[in-house]
Amino acid sequence: MSSWLLVISAILLLILVPFAPQLVRLRIRILRWLGWNWAVRTLENHFPAWVLFFRIMLFVVAAAMLYLGWTQ
Repeated sequence: MSSWLLVISAILLLILVPFAPQLVRLRIRILRWLGWNWAVRTLENHFPAWVLFFRIMLFVVAAAMLYLGWTQ
């Protein structure tokens, strides 16, 4: 049962990979709402790098979850 949960959540993470720019924009809105202007400026100034970082991290976590789900 636990292995199916890992595989399903990995598939959901892989579905989120194309939506990384929207997730970063959502993070910018939340940080702006919190009043963290320094964090907003950092994210806005390095937007393409942050999108690439989130895509890579989502893919790596999904790959690890798929590996763990299939080996159990």
